[in-house]
Amino acid sequence: MTGDEATPGDIEQQARVTRLFRWHRLAYVGAMLVLIVANVIIGGGWWSFWPMCVWGLVFALHFFYYKSVTIDEAWVEERTDDMRLRSYDLSHISDIEDRVEQHDASVSPPSERQR
Repeated sequence: MTGDEATPGDIEQQARVTRLFRWHRLAYVGAMLVLIVANVIIGGGWWSFWPMCVWGLVFALHFFYYKSVTIDEAWVEERTDDMRLRSYDLSHISDIEDRVEQHDASVSPPSERQR
């Protein structure tokens, strides 16, 4: 067994965290709908704003924890390959290198350009 393989304990933890996150998401959406409906019916300003913000912050922290626990090696490899393939600036750098090799005036400082 290599260090890259998940142990049964890791798999169980990922399953538990995933299950709890799904329940939390369901409870969050349901509670927010209830708060919005209650706020519309009762009126008196948006009193439900602060409970929604606090629970939203807790939910966001839970989401970040969930994402950090459920990352596996396959996802990491896929992401690094994607980042390597998306070298957006690579052609631009190659173009600059070509112009430097050709002594193009566009890559020379203005004081060194021939007028």
